[in-house]
Amino acid sequence: MDFPSTTSESTEYKALKSYLDDQASTEDTVNNFISNSDSSFAEDKLLRSWDALGLTASQTSSDSPAQEKLVSFLTALRNCDTKVGDVDGKSVSWSTLPLFGRQIREHWRYDERAAQENKEVALQWANANAFAARVTATASAFDSSDPLDFSLYAIWALRAALEDKDDVPEATVYAAAMWILYAGEVLRKQSKDKRSYEGKVAQAGNKYPNKEWTGFEIDRWMTWKNRFANISEVSPYAEVKDIAKKVKHRFGDLANC
Repeated sequence: MDFPSTTSESTEYKALKSYLDDQASTEDTVNNFISNSDSSFAEDKLLRSWDALGLTASQTSSDSPAQEKLVSFLTALRNCDTKVGDVDGKSVSWSTLPLFGRQIREHWRYDERAAQENKEVALQWANANAFAARVTATASAFDSSDPLDFSLYAIWALRAALEDKDDVPEATVYAAAMWILYAGEVLRKQSKDKRSYEGKVAQAGNKYPNKEWTGFEIDRWMTWKNRFANISEVSPYAEVKDIAKKVKHRFGDLANC
């Protein structure tokens, strides 16, 4: 995920870093985050704010309690009715998280080769997926209009790691694991209820050309479960084996959900 070089210099980014360093309360952080909003430049303010949140999330370790703090911050922001200004000719408030999903999607790019060559890139990708998974776990189930629902991103991550090819980089598997660990319950529910998407956006990966998957379903869920179980046994990489074992256990915990 690439962000403008100026993002780390923004007041929004600094507000979030102070919050994670326990130097500010959630309430104060929300106030600092939304301050200096000029209604005539509402879109610029929003994009700068979401870039700050995205960068902070990608820099926050996937298993750190600080990730949950970021989710708590976002939840508090959803309860903030303060107006941002006009976006696309319509007055919006922070509570609707305007442009959040669009801006996250703008930066949701994974460079497999870069992740293989650069440990920092791999870690940031895992962190970003962990955050997206955590916020998805708080979203309204099956509500595509909910700005916190990134369920489709889960399919993309799991497909890349488990459905496209056998020789998959560690970073790809690690990022996919985040979705089962932190959003497993909601993904399991969507699989049972066969949540689907239009077109080919959620189609099966290259290893499963005969599967007519269009989203979540139990057959696909079981395929993911079996693939992680296999990786936990045969992967030559210790870190991948360890995370796959955690995911395998998580699948077991979710069996009766």
